[in-house]
Amino acid sequence: MPVGRGAHAESEVWWDLTRDYKAVRLKGPVDTEKLERNYPDGDAALDGLVEGGGVYAGMVRIRLTLMNFTKVPVSITGVRARVTAEEPVSEGSLLSCGGPQGGIDITRVRIDLGSPTRAAQEYDGKALVGQYPTQQVQLAKQDEPAIFDILVVAGETTASYVLDVDYQQGTNKGRIVVDQSGKPFVLAPAEGDVRAKYHCDNAATGWEKNR
Repeated sequence: MPVGRGAHAESEVWWDLTRDYKAVRLKGPVDTEKLERNYPDGDAALDGLVEGGGVYAGMVRIRLTLMNFTKVPVSITGVRARVTAEEPVSEGSLLSCGGPQGGIDITRVRIDLGSPTRAAQEYDGKALVGQYPTQQVQLAKQDEPAIFDILVVAGETTASYVLDVDYQQGTNKGRIVVDQSGKPFVLAPAEGDVRAKYHCDNAATGWEKNR
């Protein structure tokens, strides 16, 4: 998405299913037999449920690609989530795939939607280093992108949000507002009351009811 003179930002949501639980909350019941007929695997079924009105739950990774199309270097000075709307959590159904399989999470930048500031924090493993960026992040070369991942963790409500990326270019300060194809990101908590809970089976093509 263009963001002012010479700056550009793109976003992509993703999960590492060897480390992450990819989950979706629905307001009502779900027909898992229909999901198995209509989708090749659980991962695709979860995306289909979101297209049909469900909401990703628990956590999401957002890959940011920032580009500087000018000859004046751009320095990133801060990143935070800005919540644009909140709703109570529905008690319907929760479906998930993936989960920790012994891998080590290497995501350095994390945002907790339940925190007071919702500012991006930088980690070294499990140790908090400080508010991101703790070192200068500069888009120095024309047309050369800077790519980094942010792990976003849900708060206690279903939150619609965008990412505000603050930057400085020479003596000018600006802000890039990052969303998902013109719409805010949406994330609900995976914890809390649900009426039915399902998880992908070992083959990731079927569903097992846990509750």
